Amino acid sequence: MFDYSIGNKPVIRTSSAPVVFKVLTVLLSVLLVACSESNQKLSASTTRPNILLILADDLGFSDLGVYGSEIPTPNIDSLAASGTLLTNFYANATCAPSRSMLLSGMDSHAVGYGFNPSAARRLPVLTGQPGYNGNWPAPITSFVNQFSDSGYYTFMAGKWHQGRGPNADPLARGFQKAFYLMEGGASHFSDAAGQTSAAPVASYFNNDEPVTALPSEFYSTRFYVSKVIDYLEQQRKGDDRPFFGYLAFTAPHWPLQVPDGWLDRFAGKYDEGWEVIRDRRIEAAKEKGLVPFNAEIPPFPRALGNWSELDPEQQTREARRMELYAAMIAYMDQQVGRLIEYLKASNQYDDTLIVFLSDNGPEGNNIEFGLSDNRDWLPTRFDQSLANMGRSNSYVTFSRGWAHVSAGALNQYKSFLGEGGVRVPAIFSYPGQIVDSRQLESLISIMDVAPTLMDFGKVTANPQFIMHGQSAARQLLSEENLPVRPHLAMETYGNRAVWRDKLKLLWDWQDRDWHLYNLAADPGETAKLGDKFADEKAEMIEIFAEFAAANGVVVLQDEVGYARYADQINSY
Repeated sequence: MFDYSIGNKPVIRTSSAPVVFKVLTVLLSVLLVACSESNQKLSASTTRPNILLILADDLGFSDLGVYGSEIPTPNIDSLAASGTLLTNFYANATCAPSRSMLLSGMDSHAVGYGFNPSAARRLPVLTGQPGYNGNWPAPITSFVNQFSDSGYYTFMAGKWHQGRGPNADPLARGFQKAFYLMEGGASHFSDAAGQTSAAPVASYFNNDEPVTALPSEFYSTRFYVSKVIDYLEQQRKGDDRPFFGYLAFTAPHWPLQVPDGWLDRFAGKYDEGWEVIRDRRIEAAKEKGLVPFNAEIPPFPRALGNWSELDPEQQTREARRMELYAAMIAYMDQQVGRLIEYLKASNQYDDTLIVFLSDNGPEGNNIEFGLSDNRDWLPTRFDQSLANMGRSNSYVTFSRGWAHVSAGALNQYKSFLGEGGVRVPAIFSYPGQIVDSRQLESLISIMDVAPTLMDFGKVTANPQFIMHGQSAARQLLSEENLPVRPHLAMETYGNRAVWRDKLKLLWDWQDRDWHLYNLAADPGETAKLGDKFADEKAEMIEIFAEFAAANGVVVLQDEVGYARYADQINSY
């Protein structure tokens, strides 16, 4: 028995082998023709493009205008208009694992980042496990090393979160110049406040030198873009090498902070609450073809309650969180626009491949009261008053209700392997090369970015360099929705999932069993597929077992995510 799901159309079931053979023959012929045409297009270009890789931090699937958001993001949206928007692009569920996959082109466990390294203190069961030690094995290098070795001018500005020291910093990973935040997050202003009492001050570096004090006017998003422009200005003086730049924003990661002029940019915009804003986003996404019109939408958690059940003070504070979050995204978009304008003014834009991604879904965990000792530390260290929210000495986080808005029609959020935690915005733009104003539905992983960029940059890896990722270059150059990879498997904090075409296998901790979903019709993972898909389910369980064995995954007996709410803990 075989099943085919095409777009939003019903599943077609057939058990006729001759029919299946004819279908596969036609599909194979289309694939070969399309690959041949895109191959020729890739080979025909004799110049190597500049490449700018932009990574947002904790940006949800529905947070950009082009994905259905009310937040104005015209500059990032323009990249989709001049390029291709990916609708089934998957990062990991948390920061460091995603960045390890992005930079290595491998699964996070293969480079020691099966979880965020800060989790090691509370998870002794994983002590000594190679897949969770927070250190890349010595033979493995970043794909940026390959760009540097092949004659590219390489630089980065922003969040690193991939280890410290001469064998692990950006210079060791192929960047010739770098200004970076070492940890996973910090104040966005010059006070450099850290994320927890255990690390109260963040660490910044300029190349390999510690930065003892940030400029008084420092605001992370603006400063990182200025640094990238500065690196480009330095290169223009007699250096004709193509560049590879990595701009790793810390926006809109908590704490939610914006410059004073942006504090009230969205005042009153979110007073209607979670339910109303999410409904509007989902309807907009449906109109854009990103969500099936008849899709079942996952409910808000029962423990969250309805917006109308909050008292006025709670509503005001919650609305303020979302105002600040929206302002951070809109400001980031403005700064992306500043960088695009620089590239155009310096006649580099048409020769530059720009990639925009998020590292995981939105943050919805209980950061202010459930992470480390924040419940006690934050009130003594910061001014958490309503009037001070969003300023430099505040520590405001995103909240559970708004995280579900950010995820849109998808299920769950950051640190979970539900779609909302891992399916993220992704845009590839390269004028005259990548197909413009188009949606690519192929299953693509963040570890596929490295081989894709290497193909575009005509970078030949040294024999010792290996990747798990698959190049999507030909798919980006073709009008067809060609497959990039046959399947994808992930594990983080005990959560497990497998994707194959439109099917997804997800481990459910509540009943401790695997469940299968058809994402083409049910992106919110609301309807478990029944026994008629038993063969597919068994095959995908085996895919996970092989993935776990090959990558040093420890299959945990409990969910061990961070900052969980009581109703989540009690449901396991």
